[in-house]
Amino acid sequence: MITRMLLPSPPLRAFVHHYWVMKTDRISIEMNIVPTGSMKWMFHRHSPLVVNGVIDNSKVASVCGQYTRSIHVHTSLSTHLLFVFFQPYAMKMITGISSNHFEEDNVSMDLLEMPGFHELKCRVLDSATDEGAIAIIEAFIARCLHANDDDTYLKPLIAVSNAIDNDPTIELDRLSDIACLSERQFRRIYTENVGITPKQMIRTKRFLRATKLIQSLNENAFTSIVDGLGFTDHSHFNKEFHHFAGMSPTEYLAHLREIESHNFMQGYQAYHK
Repeated sequence: MITRMLLPSPPLRAFVHHYWVMKTDRISIEMNIVPTGSMKWMFHRHSPLVVNGVIDNSKVASVCGQYTRSIHVHTSLSTHLLFVFFQPYAMKMITGISSNHFEEDNVSMDLLEMPGFHELKCRVLDSATDEGAIAIIEAFIARCLHANDDDTYLKPLIAVSNAIDNDPTIELDRLSDIACLSERQFRRIYTENVGITPKQMIRTKRFLRATKLIQSLNENAFTSIVDGLGFTDHSHFNKEFHHFAGMSPTEYLAHLREIESHNFMQGYQAYHK
């Protein structure tokens, strides 16, 4: 089993966070994928994943919207995946389609009325190498950005995204101030571009911060997480964690140890980076 994380070319780093590749041969992995706060393009360059118990061969290339709950994934014995992780605000700027159109969904590229998506799918799936596939993807994104050249909200949304990453307990009124927009206008623009509300993103990023802190724990000592991330109490922490992960913090820690036993921890962490 091989996993790799690759960075985009410098001109696209404001839009693409990273690429993630996973290849397995004669080995199968089960895992819970938790929300990341990023929309993605997913290409199955081999057999599709089993997602929540269902295999869908029509979605070999798809747009993955924002999820607010975990997904149970089971790989086939021979898997070759390529994910494009976008910056939270980037998808609408690339496709021209409102990001909340994809919320809690994974939509086949063939079903979207996006010029070039079908050709992109075919060329990426036929590429001999992952690097070649990424070059095709980057050229496509660059063309889309040139065609959809309205970047009015790019800088404000970058600033908001950085603020949430730096402090996942930040207040909503502070974010609208950073964006220099009224609260009502900010919520509308943010949701259209990001695919979830600002409040949902804050909750997601706080949860992700908690998962990273849990990975450093050798025992169930979660008090520091509760206090440090502004959860009201342990009950609030457990409720939020179960909402996003589908399991308790203790169960999640056990899940991580199971993943580590399969030598997949580095790949799992890179996916949720």
